[in-house]
Amino acid sequence: MAVALLLHAVSAAGNATASPSRNTTALPPFGANHTVGDSAGWFFDGQANSSAANYSVWAANRTFYLGDYLNFRTRTDNTVVHTTNTTVYKLCGYDGDGDGVGGGWKPEEAFLTVMLAAEGANYFFSDAGEGEHCRRGMRFDITVAHGRGLPQVPPSYYEPMSRATAGRCLGVVVPVWVFVAVLLML
Repeated sequence: MAVALLLHAVSAAGNATASPSRNTTALPPFGANHTVGDSAGWFFDGQANSSAANYSVWAANRTFYLGDYLNFRTRTDNTVVHTTNTTVYKLCGYDGDGDGVGGGWKPEEAFLTVMLAAEGANYFFSDAGEGEHCRRGMRFDITVAHGRGLPQVPPSYYEPMSRATAGRCLGVVVPVWVFVAVLLML
C-alpha cells in the first residue's frame, strides 16, 4: 500500500514537471475559417423584413486574426460590402443615387470568401435594397488582431524563355523589353 502511494506521488510529480509551466501564449492558427451566421448564412428574409440571423451577436462571440477567412453563404440578390470606413458602415453604404443593383435575374445560391487583410476595425454589410438590408440587421463589425500576421508573399519568379540570358551590358543583365524599347525609338 505504501509503495502504491509512493508510486502515485512520484507519478504525479513527474506529470507536473512534464507539463509546460512556462508562461507562453500559443499563437492562433493561421487562416481560420468563419462561416458568417453559422447555419443561418448571410440572408435577408423579405417576408419578415429582417436578416436571417443577428450577425452582430454572431461576430461578438469570435476572435478574428489577420489571414482568417469569412465565408458568406448567401444568394445573388444579397450583397457583401467590406470596408474599414466607419462612416460608410454607419450609412449602410447607400449614397441615395437610386441606382440599386437592378434585377431581372433569378436569385441563386452563392458562396463568397473574404480574407481578413486589415488589422483593426473591419465592417461588413449588405447594401441591397438601397441599404435597407443593412438597416434591418445585415451588418456586423469585427476587430481583427495581428495574430501570426499575413503570410509572406514569395518573391516574383521569372523564368527566361530559354537558358540564354536576354542580354548583357557591362556585366549587367538587361531585360528583353529594354531592347524592344530601344528598337522602337530608332
